[in-house]
Amino acid sequence: MLDSARSLAEVLQLVTETARELIGAHQAAASLAVGGDWARAIHAVSLSEKYAAWRSYDQPPDGSGIYRLVCQLNRPMRLGQAELEGHPAWRGFGKAADRHPPMRGWLAAPFIGRGGRNVGVVQLSDKYEGDFTEKDEVALTHLARLASLRIENLRQSARANRRRSTGP
Repeated sequence: MLDSARSLAEVLQLVTETARELIGAHQAAASLAVGGDWARAIHAVSLSEKYAAWRSYDQPPDGSGIYRLVCQLNRPMRLGQAELEGHPAWRGFGKAADRHPPMRGWLAAPFIGRGGRNVGVVQLSDKYEGDFTEKDEVALTHLARLASLRIENLRQSARANRRRSTGP
């Protein structure tokens, strides 16, 4: 599935859509920092019909807020609604938090690049039924690892192509 993606943006879109459908969530988003710079990050979103009114929301994550923890800790996080609302990093969700689709529980997994460095995050909110489970976390983490491999392979290929085009 991810092997067919020819660009980083395609990988992210495939991951968000696959994660949302596989786990059964109304919202999925993925972000990939470019050279560690969130200002130039690539983003993808997948929303169910329940959140159709937010499809025009286009405020990209800015590297702050609760998803930043996943990137810093480089491990998955799963929070029920009460835990999410009570988490100190939740209020720092970003500059456009008041316009963001409402979050209903949260599950996130990091994209981990070569050498164990964080390169981004995929996250879900509002599971169709109940809270996110440990099984959901395992599935999202596995999908994030597969995406991380494809991201790294695309980046490596792009570096090789640049070297070939500039010559020795």
